Amino acid sequence: QTQPFLTVMDCADPSMLVAQRNVTISPLQSLALLNNQLMLVMAEEFAEQVKSKPGNLAQKVDAAFELALSRKPTPVESASLHIYADRHGLANTCRVIYNLNEFVFID
Repeated sequence: QTQPFLTVMDCADPSMLVAQRNVTISPLQSLALLNNQLMLVMAEEFAEQVKSKPGNLAQKVDAAFELALSRKPTPVESASLHIYADRHGLANTCRVIYNLNEFVFID
């Protein structure tokens, strides 16, 4: 039985033999990435990993961004995430990073 999160994210069905998987983009995927229990736990775990890095909250946010996306944030991205982290904490900021298009989609 497939987990609902994997179904929403177009996980391959191992019982089907197909040449190419269907790919969809739906609002349910965004909601799952934002609110699914797995994503909440992974964001908290990621925040705990980043908390061990030296520096203040802003530096930790920048470190999380760089770890997740393999690049430094732009000044605008950095400023927005710093404000968000001040208001909502590091774990919620990590969840936002996990929901960035650049993290979700391969170009």
